[in-house]
Amino acid sequence: MASDTATSDVRPGLRRVVTGHRADGVAAVKSDEVMPWKEVGENFPGVRAGAIWITGPLPVDDNNDETDGAAREADGDFGIVKKSGTNLQFTDLAPGATATAHRTSSLDHNILISGKLFLIMEDGTETLFDTPGDVVVQRGTIHAWKNPGPEWARWITILIDAKPAVVKGQALEPVIIS
Repeated sequence: MASDTATSDVRPGLRRVVTGHRADGVAAVKSDEVMPWKEVGENFPGVRAGAIWITGPLPVDDNNDETDGAAREADGDFGIVKKSGTNLQFTDLAPGATATAHRTSSLDHNILISGKLFLIMEDGTETLFDTPGDVVVQRGTIHAWKNPGPEWARWITILIDAKPAVVKGQALEPVIIS
């Protein structure tokens, strides 16, 4: 049986931001909401879970391959996307630094681990992430990251190779905006 502490702890769900494109083709935050959790069940006392984003199956065969995944090359957009695969990576950003705006043909799940980050979208909006566990689902949109400080920021990203975003019948190409 779960302890009283485990069952009485009422923590909020996980924040999720989903990006996309407005009707005019400009990248923007499409939703910003708290995803609810639920008790997993009696076989997992004290365990709660909440869906963030679920995709269909990938043709991954890593369960049958002893290769060190960190030794593999990300051979897609800008050396961070793995063609027909995924790339799990961490990123550190110095206080006051801004990562260059960019778009990849990928679906990215970004999870804040520590520090603070602003997500800067093509439409100029800035969304602050300052709680470890905050999540951004990036869907082929132009975006940048800014660390307001005073400490380093670290986040985990799962990049999943994807078809390019299409707006007004036009596939949006990978781009770095300097």
